[in-house]
Amino acid sequence: MIDVVQPNIEEFDYPLPENCAAGNTGVFVNGRELHQKDLDLLASRGLPITKNRSYLVEITGRVIDEQTGEELDGLGKLAPTVERAKHGFGMKVPRFIAQSQS
Repeated sequence: MIDVVQPNIEEFDYPLPENCAAGNTGVFVNGRELHQKDLDLLASRGLPITKNRSYLVEITGRVIDEQTGEELDGLGKLAPTVERAKHGFGMKVPRFIAQSQS
């Protein structure tokens, strides 16, 4: 049996600290300051790199500038493995589980 953690669990419904990703770039996504490695990856997909800006990024790749509310060019699908694997949120079933179900 595979346990699945459901979204919107009351005990987990609190904001993460903005520095939880060891960010050092001045660019914030979904309330967290990005680490340079993460910023480089998202910038390669079109995220602006302007310091002291905050963006909301959805799993679909949709980007909204938090200060202006303007929707920016999307980043493309951020979890394409969901469609390919037809399960999970970009995760694969561990091999030992998949083998035991065979």
